[in-house]
Parts: sequence; C-alpha cells; structure tokens
Amino acid sequence: MSVGTVAFLLGLFGVPLVLLMTAHKLRRRREKAQRAFWGAAIGHCIAAVLALVWGMIPPEAWTEGDVARGLAGFWALLALPIIGAAAGAFLRADRRPTA
Repeated sequence: MSVGTVAFLLGLFGVPLVLLMTAHKLRRRREKAQRAFWGAAIGHCIAAVLALVWGMIPPEAWTEGDVARGLAGFWALLALPIIGAAAGAFLRADRRPTA
C-alpha cells in the first residue's frame, strides 16, 4: 500500500471520524476549537468535491506524470481539512479594527 493510498484512506475515513468526535458537545468548547472544527469541516467538503471531480477524468486522459490528479484525489482529503482547521483556529472571527 502506497503512502498516497494511506493518505486517501485517512482522509476518507479518519477525518470524518475525528470531525464526528469533535462535534460532540461542540457548543461547550472554546470559540477557537469551534472555528477549527468548522474550518476542517469546510475544508473536507471542498476536498471531497475536488476528489470527485478529478476522479471522474477518464482513464484515457491520464498520464504518468499527472501530479495534479494525485494531489486532488489522494492528498486533498487529508490536507485541506488540516489547513482549514489551522486557518479557522488562528484567524480572528471578527475583522473590526480595534481603536
């Protein structure tokens, strides 16, 4: 089993499992944890759409050096939720300037 396949399986099954466990009693968690959860959930939804769209490319159009398809299909399901969680956790919720 290749590293890309492991990343795909972790993104396909592991990330939703972690999101389900994190969503339990989400309202009682800190605001930073709530923002991280929603960032990861949105990142996973975007990654799922990318993986589906890139996965529908017919095999005749594939090439051996097709890096974009591998990134979108295998790594996006794991990487985008992590990036979304980091962005949600570290970006401020309010954009109002403080006086």
